[in-house]
Amino acid sequence: MRHRQMSKLVRKISDMKTFISIFTLVFTLLAQAEGHQYKYSDLVIRDYDEMNHEVQVRIRNAHKATKGKEDGGEREAIEELRDALKLIFSRPNSDNMVSKLVPDVRRELSNFSAFEDTLSSLTAECLASVNDENAALSRRSTDLFVLENLLEEIRPEVASNEDLHRIVQRIADAKITVAHDVINDRKIRSMFKTKNPTEIAQDILKSLPKKDSKK
Repeated sequence: MRHRQMSKLVRKISDMKTFISIFTLVFTLLAQAEGHQYKYSDLVIRDYDEMNHEVQVRIRNAHKATKGKEDGGEREAIEELRDALKLIFSRPNSDNMVSKLVPDVRRELSNFSAFEDTLSSLTAECLASVNDENAALSRRSTDLFVLENLLEEIRPEVASNEDLHRIVQRIADAKITVAHDVINDRKIRSMFKTKNPTEIAQDILKSLPKKDSKK
């Protein structure tokens, strides 16, 4: 009798451990998918050396991820580089720092043929949050900077790169509405003028050379 009770108890404990393991795994995967959430108000005070240091740390992590892995560690490397881009774009670009920081990350992503796909992924993430009233104010404010900086960075190539053109079109079609609390947050914290990424994207598309209909 005792042996039977002990067996049941062991099975219960085993089932509980399995449940906890599965729960932990799911929670970890969700956290990884979400990635870091940066705050523009924290990043705006960082200078080039500080930002570049953080970017280079992520590039080194990407290199480490590809060493000694059977699958090449490509997914982990791309996630590190995606996070580097997100960090860069989350910082207000009043001093034109974005164009100085992006090239190294772009070069690394291009080695995986993943630059455009990574930009598309960041765009989708930000579009999902900027109009979400339940999202934290700091996130909505920061993600607007991400979209704004992303658009300005790819603007020169939109006419010749179909993948980048699709990203701009997606933002133009998103019909973003910038909430009043976001506008007030920027005024109070940093005096930054709030730009609507949808309007920026629409202006980019309007500025593109017209296609010759006779061709």
